[in-house]
Amino acid sequence: MSAKRSACGSVKPLVATLALVGLLVGLAACRGFFGQGPIALLNVILPAEDEEAPIEAAFDISSSTDPDGTIATYEVDFGDHSAAATGTDVADVILHTYVEGGNYKVTLTVTDNDGRIDRDVKLAVVGPLMIVFSSDRGGDFGLYRMRKDGSDEGIVLNTARDELFPDLIRGTRDWIAYTAKEGTSWHVWTIRPDGTGQNQLTTQTASNQIQPSWSADATLLAYASNAAQTPSTTTWEIWTMSDDGTGSIQLTTQSPSWAIAPACRPGSDDIAFVSDKTAVGGSSLWLWDDDTGASELYDPAAGGHDGDASPAGFGAGLLTDLGLPAGAGVSKPAWSPSGDLLAFSRERTAGGIIDIYVIDVDVGGTSAQSLEDYVNDRLAERDPPVDPVAAGSITSDNHEFCPYWLEDGSGLVFVREVAGAYQLYLVSFETGLVTPALTTSGANVMPSSVR
Repeated sequence: MSAKRSACGSVKPLVATLALVGLLVGLAACRGFFGQGPIALLNVILPAEDEEAPIEAAFDISSSTDPDGTIATYEVDFGDHSAAATGTDVADVILHTYVEGGNYKVTLTVTDNDGRIDRDVKLAVVGPLMIVFSSDRGGDFGLYRMRKDGSDEGIVLNTARDELFPDLIRGTRDWIAYTAKEGTSWHVWTIRPDGTGQNQLTTQTASNQIQPSWSADATLLAYASNAAQTPSTTTWEIWTMSDDGTGSIQLTTQSPSWAIAPACRPGSDDIAFVSDKTAVGGSSLWLWDDDTGASELYDPAAGGHDGDASPAGFGAGLLTDLGLPAGAGVSKPAWSPSGDLLAFSRERTAGGIIDIYVIDVDVGGTSAQSLEDYVNDRLAERDPPVDPVAAGSITSDNHEFCPYWLEDGSGLVFVREVAGAYQLYLVSFETGLVTPALTTSGANVMPSSVR
């Protein structure tokens, strides 16, 4: 019996050993059982000087690794309900634009070649879109900022120089170019939105340099200048210079006619401007192209000023001080964020009511439509369609001028004159509604035009 038990005892350990070996072989065959999962590492990079929407953020995931394998796929959820970014190479450059202010939870998910996953979560803090405008509420015209709903108003700069024609760098929005008076001449300056870093760019006394507009890549500024006058109060042309004020170049040669109110086109070297050359009315819309030069864009058979129209009662002394041509106004054209449309002020008839119109620049000709008709077309295209706005609710019998296309594409800000008061209003492209006045104190004009 004892020998029998001994034999049986020698079999059992052998069976157990074989079973263990088989288990180990099976587990080894199951790749990754003893492996390590991937490590997700996310770095959110916001523009160094930027606080306001729209912001282009960068997402660095290149430090993500898998200790014993490779990362097969990644997904970056930007936290704003937009489509996630996906790929297979963590060295990919990932960019995303936030068009609204807010705190966004960004989630990186990586999956390795064993099917294991890891996540990293970071917060992207984006400030609200702010409108910059000029107001004389402090006695002189200064630069002010507010949210697009009219809240959080604040001063950027208000001195005795009269700060006018603000223009923000598109995308980063970290510099404002503007016009201010120094001595007897008007010059182009730059300043940060927080009021720091003020810098005078032009010094061509005793001529005037006004209405700056940032180029699409923010390396140049277009502006209107009468520096070529000899002397002549009507010789205004469009010039450009580097962002540090050097390398000024005269672009247009409209003389003996004039050219003012430049607006640089997003994503292009084109510049819209206003000139009285060949105009049927007081002025017409023009377009500068580096290849073909200047060409007239829009000049209807009837009407007065197109592109620069502003009420005769606004700032008569200021217009004289700026040295603008007789009859010229202070309004500037404004590009849509996509760069295909141009909003501008137009007199229905010479000396008549001023309204805002929109033109498809690539179509040109007589394609301009009233802001009211444009908004109704946008409402009809919504899903489901939105009822059109009533006639006269946007382009009213009051003067509307100085358009500014919101950079998030949600609407248009403009100046409306009511009983001699100039306030900023906003029309929504989603509802067609015009908000009550965003501003209530002083004369408020020249909201920053989209570059």
